[in-house]
Amino acid sequence: MRAKVNFALFLVVAALVAAIAVLRRHEPQTAGVESSKSETVASPATAESSTAPLMARPSEPRQSTPPHQNDHALVSAPADKPAESTNKLDRLAQIRETFRALASGDRTNAMHAAKQIKDDTERETALLTLVTEWTGGNLRSPVERAQAISDHGLEAGLGMELAKNPDLAMLWANEMTDATGRAAILQQVARVMVGSDPATAFAMSGQVPEGDRRNFVNSVFAGWASDDTEAAIQYANQLPDPSDRDAAMQAIRTTAPVGIGTALKIEDGYPVVNQVIPGAAADLSGQLHVGDRIVAWAGADNQFVNAQNLPLQEVVQAIRGAPNTALQLQIIPAGAPPDSAPQTISIMRDQIKFKH
Repeated sequence: MRAKVNFALFLVVAALVAAIAVLRRHEPQTAGVESSKSETVASPATAESSTAPLMARPSEPRQSTPPHQNDHALVSAPADKPAESTNKLDRLAQIRETFRALASGDRTNAMHAAKQIKDDTERETALLTLVTEWTGGNLRSPVERAQAISDHGLEAGLGMELAKNPDLAMLWANEMTDATGRAAILQQVARVMVGSDPATAFAMSGQVPEGDRRNFVNSVFAGWASDDTEAAIQYANQLPDPSDRDAAMQAIRTTAPVGIGTALKIEDGYPVVNQVIPGAAADLSGQLHVGDRIVAWAGADNQFVNAQNLPLQEVVQAIRGAPNTALQLQIIPAGAPPDSAPQTISIMRDQIKFKH
């Protein structure tokens, strides 16, 4: 009888122990992994603020933050703890969508949000999204953009895309770049503006360090000459300082030289006419055509120089010269047999003028 009682008590105790274990498993945990170890990427639809997707959601009370690092800040997930179920392509797509939304709001906050992104690829995606939205997609060619980034850095190179909107470009220059990048954006703004408002464009040189102003002005003249040579020359000739006039004309002729108006390429060791610029001296003379091979040239001394196997740049420099000077060429016309006797022609050099 006593054995039966003891066995019954044993069953009761075992049941109580099991019940206690179950209750403990269901108790709320008060210590463990912090929320920073389980950050997620919020979508624009679920973010607390329409300007703050991609932000971490800390479990502790939010601390005060410096200006411009509040609800508009974008924080990348730690490299060693990537957001769950979000691969790189998904994240870049999320960043594009986020910054499309930010582009329609406060522009300074959008710039600061992009600037805080540490990953280079993600920051480039954010910045390119902003300039694409703010220009309506009217961007320069990818080659030009890549060259600008290579020359001036990511922020300055992309900021040049905003040059047609001077106020926005200057905001970008001030918020996103250092002194060198700011000068590069200013120069691009001036080059875009010079055709319609040259006085204001050249006055922008006062915003760059004094030692860089000559290069700034020369670059603006060179860019202007490639678009409207005649207008650039007229403005340069009105400069009161002779040294400024000379410097301006030299800058103009880096892109619109004095010559006969042809583009050349090398074939079988000889320079060959690849293009005749409409309205330039070669075109007006009617003596030189696409495909003609240049065998030799002569200047004022009438001594011909064999053009075979010479570097193209050396040939180009020889063809250029002073206005109203004669250039003699020995050519084999396009389509003629290679062993044909060359013809001698003479063309007067003149200022090449572009108008776009």
